[in-house]
Amino acid sequence: MVNQLLIHLIIISFPIFIQQFFYARKKIIDRIRYQVLNGFVFGAASILCMAYPVYVTGSFHGDLRSIPLIVLIIYGYKYYLPGVIALAVAVLYCLYIGGDDVVLSTASLLLSVGPCFFFLKSLRKNQAAKRMLICMILSINSVIVLIASLFLYLESNPNSIEIRSHGIFIMVLAASSFIGMGISTLLKEHFIETAYLKHELERSERLKIVSQIAASVAHEVRNPLTVVKGFLQLLKESVDDKRKDYLNIALSELDRAEYIISDYLNLAKPQADQLEIIEVSEFLVHTLEIMNSYGLIQNVQIHLNCNQTDLYVWANKPKLTQVILNLIKNGVEAIPDKGEVTVNAYYYNEEICIEIIDTGKGISKEELEQLGTVFFTTKESGTGLGILVTYRIVEALKGKIAFQSELGIGTKVLLRFPAVEPEN
Repeated sequence: MVNQLLIHLIIISFPIFIQQFFYARKKIIDRIRYQVLNGFVFGAASILCMAYPVYVTGSFHGDLRSIPLIVLIIYGYKYYLPGVIALAVAVLYCLYIGGDDVVLSTASLLLSVGPCFFFLKSLRKNQAAKRMLICMILSINSVIVLIASLFLYLESNPNSIEIRSHGIFIMVLAASSFIGMGISTLLKEHFIETAYLKHELERSERLKIVSQIAASVAHEVRNPLTVVKGFLQLLKESVDDKRKDYLNIALSELDRAEYIISDYLNLAKPQADQLEIIEVSEFLVHTLEIMNSYGLIQNVQIHLNCNQTDLYVWANKPKLTQVILNLIKNGVEAIPDKGEVTVNAYYYNEEICIEIIDTGKGISKEELEQLGTVFFTTKESGTGLGILVTYRIVEALKGKIAFQSELGIGTKVLLRFPAVEPEN
């Protein structure tokens, strides 16, 4: 029995390693072909567990068939297809092998795995502890279903050996189920964290390259621009109106060039010095006053929802202002005709959360994944540096930033900063 259960543990780990090979390639996991393949691989793991069962009494047997199915469904996030395929494959195999307990075996499989689908919409990618807890609860549920099935089998087969003689088998099978689920969830969480760290490392390397370029070039370019701008302003006083218009255009383009260079300098030096305790609600009121006129010009209403006056963060006020203004400005510009930008602030789980929600045209999933990369922008005249600078400032302030968006609905930006206590 122990040998068979050890084989089961190897079997249920194998598809997780196969999945990891594809998980590193994020563009692949959204494809239908990958989801179908994923379903058949985990379904095959469930079949192999059923092919080497542990017989308890008579023809009644137990195995770890439900573990690969539960792991696949819970870690499938919004994708139902792989779980449905894997469960269908396992059920068809149950019906194929038949036996006296075929109906009981199939029903127990459905009762063990079926509840997983109810958790899909409530899970998010950043809820590792919740995912693991749900998997362990479902593992307990599968053991309870197994014991209930055994009692039903004994009722319908009175000549079978009493459960008292084989209680040790149930205990070992239950322990194996918990161990198998624990190993599977730990492997999955480890691979998810590894993929996230790899993504962050790649992004940091790209930012490092841009920062090095910015540090070496920005100052050298800014100095001659300042000289040129000064001479153009002097020249403007001694020319006719037509040439003055040309000079105004040249000066405005120089201002734009200086603005871009300033963004490069922020990339080169994102450190937030001169930190202070900031009361968030009052800070947001003053910050939104700056953007209200811009919103009215664009026919966009800007609202603030923050009734709490005890929200404090440790930050650099000018840099935090730049972050909020950049995000609100992006929200306003994403609205084609008229709409709203809503700013929410609240305390959650020892963090101060600031949400900026617009009713604009939204961003596609492919574009959403590229936000924060070098020179990527959804604006026709943008440089992509605004969001990049925003990312760097938020990181320097020990905060986190996340984007959620749907085409035609709008975009939500969530900023999270560690909460601090006010000074007495």
